[in-house]
Amino acid sequence: MALLNWLGMGKKGEKVTVVKVKEESIHQGEMASSSPSAAVAAMARIVDQKTATTKILVVEDGRTYSETVTEYALKMAQRLDCEIIALDTSVAPLKFTGERRDTETAAFFDTAERSVRRFAAKAEKMGITLSHMMELGDQEEVIARMSSQDAGIRYVLTEPEVSTVHEEGHVAHVPVFDLACSRL
Repeated sequence: MALLNWLGMGKKGEKVTVVKVKEESIHQGEMASSSPSAAVAAMARIVDQKTATTKILVVEDGRTYSETVTEYALKMAQRLDCEIIALDTSVAPLKFTGERRDTETAAFFDTAERSVRRFAAKAEKMGITLSHMMELGDQEEVIARMSSQDAGIRYVLTEPEVSTVHEEGHVAHVPVFDLACSRL
């Protein structure tokens, strides 16, 4: 059956779209420039990427982690010997002010804490290290900041948008982004 699936003739399952970004490198212009600080910073980042534990950042907005994303992240982490960071982030509570903002923020953190429990239990059962982070803010900004602070974050896996789930053949494309820190 695996061969049939590989050939595309087996049961139509869920597929994953992987977007690869080039490995970070130092350009000759940076090395030859009169300001070597850019080259030194780039070299430090490359060294950090090579020595850091590889991590998969699984992003959700406080809702329950879907079975598709959970299973894919766990299999990927197991296969690549990676750690997982489950990140819940949202801007929804920030749209309010005063007491309503406090209520919405508390509800977000409570829902996020409950939603990751099943994911964490499965990861523990498989021997995969999973940490959970919750942060209010724009999803892209939070991801960019986290990946710049933690050189080990290599992949970003997000829930597929409703518009990207194809009804034809019941195929869901789970976006996986390979950050510019290839070391595998």
